[in-house]
Amino acid sequence: MQKDFRIKKAINDDLLPSFEIRKNAMLQYIEASKGWNEEAEMKLHVEDFDTDVMQMIIADGKPIGVLETVSGDGILEVHGIYIIEEYQNFKIGSRIMTGLIRKASSKKNTIMLQVLKVNTRAKDFYLKLGFKVLREDEIYYKMIYKH
Repeated sequence: MQKDFRIKKAINDDLLPSFEIRKNAMLQYIEASKGWNEEAEMKLHVEDFDTDVMQMIIADGKPIGVLETVSGDGILEVHGIYIIEEYQNFKIGSRIMTGLIRKASSKKNTIMLQVLKVNTRAKDFYLKLGFKVLREDEIYYKMIYKH
């Protein structure tokens, strides 16, 4: 089943909603990989918050996800795609990533991202989309999609 959604540029007022979305989507994985410290995670989020990079995913009139991308030098970096648990399994992430792949391929760009090793669901998702593991460290798989 699919659900309609739209993507809008983040604004300063999205700081807290975007943190809550990331926490909802990633808490279990961050806890399992390096431990969750609410204060430290919020501090990192505030430092990384950039309305030029972040977009909010909206469904049913409310923010349900976050997409963070940076592009340059022929590379599209996906810094994060987070969808709250209640809205997962509606193909929102698949449709967003398929769109990014189509756009990057038309420009002959490469897509790079990283996935927490404990998040096997995300790794499998990206492998199905055609990503390959480029390298890994203790915590992350670095993945790449070449057109």
